[in-house]
Amino acid sequence: MHLTEECQRLLAAQQGVATTAQLLAAGVSQSALRRRVARGWRLVLPRVVATFVHPPDQGQRLLAACLYAGEDAAIASLAAATWHGVHAADGDPRIQVLVPADRDPASMGFVIVRPTRRMDVSPWQRGALRVVSPPRAVIDAARDAAGSQRAEAIVIEAAQRRLVSVEQLRHELEAGARQGSRQVRRAVQAAEAGAWSVPEAELARLCTDSKVLPPLLLNPDLIAADGTRLPRPDAWIDEVGLAVQVHSRRYHSGSLDWEATVMSDGIFAEHAIPVLGITPTALLREPRAVLGRIERAYLAARRRPRPAVTAIPTGHGGVDRIVAAHDPAGRRPIRDAS
Repeated sequence: MHLTEECQRLLAAQQGVATTAQLLAAGVSQSALRRRVARGWRLVLPRVVATFVHPPDQGQRLLAACLYAGEDAAIASLAAATWHGVHAADGDPRIQVLVPADRDPASMGFVIVRPTRRMDVSPWQRGALRVVSPPRAVIDAARDAAGSQRAEAIVIEAAQRRLVSVEQLRHELEAGARQGSRQVRRAVQAAEAGAWSVPEAELARLCTDSKVLPPLLLNPDLIAADGTRLPRPDAWIDEVGLAVQVHSRRYHSGSLDWEATVMSDGIFAEHAIPVLGITPTALLREPRAVLGRIERAYLAARRRPRPAVTAIPTGHGGVDRIVAAHDPAGRRPIRDAS
C-alpha cells in the first residue's frame, strides 16, 4: 500500500507511531489499515499503531503513551524525570501520564493514567510529546520512588546538576498534596541543606544525634587566608576547621571527578586542615561507629590551632532542614548552621 505524503510526514514526525484516527485522517483507509496491522504494523496500545516490527524504544513508548491518553495528557513522574536527564529516576518500565480530572482513560499495558485537578501549567512540548516541567517531574518522581533513599537521590541529583533549583523544588512541593509527601519533604530539605549525595544527607542526620558535635556545614566554600579558594569538603565543622569526606566512586560522575575528590584531601593537608574520610558502606552498616570517629576527630581538633580558613555556607537553610525532615514533629531544637 502506498502511503500518502501527509501520512509519511506524520510518521516521520512521530517516530513511526500514530493513532488510528491520525492514520485515517492522513489518507489510510480502514481496509488498508487492517491489512497493514495484520502484516507488520501492530497495536502497541489501544488505537495506537507502531508502523515497524521491532520493539519500540523509550522515545516511541513515551509518544505512544501520550497519544493513547489523548489531548492535554503529559508524561509525568519517574519517566518524565528520566526524560529530563535525572539518571536516578531511571529503571521503571511503566510510564505515568497525567490527564485532566474530567477525563479518565483506563490504565493499559505499560501506561499508568493518573487523573488530576492540578495539571502542570508549563509542560515541555516536543511535537506530539508533552512532558511535565522539571520541577513537577522531580517532585512527583520522588513521591513515587520506592524508598526515601531513592527519593533523595532523585532530588539531590536534579538540584546538583542544576536541572532545577531548590527554590523551584520547594515551590512544587508546597503546591502539591501533603498526603504521602514525607519522603519528598525529607529529600527537598536535604537538597536545601547543601547535600550533594544521599550519603551526605545521611551523614548530616547522623551528626545531629551527637551531644558532642556542633552543627555541620555541607559543601561550603572554603577560602584560605591568602585568598585561595579551596575544594569544597562534603561536610565541615567550622568551630575547629575539620573536613569530613564521604569517599565513594558511585557518587562521582566520572574518573576525573573521583580523582579531583581524592586530590582535594591533599590540598586540605597543605593548608593544615584535618580531614576525616568515611565511606557510604560504613555509614549504612556502622553509623554509631562512624559518629564516634567524627566526635573523636572533633575533640582532637579542638586541641590544635584552628586553620586560617573562612567557610561560606552554600546550602539553603543549613543542616537543620535535614533535621526537620528527620524529625517532622519538631522535637529537636533548631540550630543555625550558618
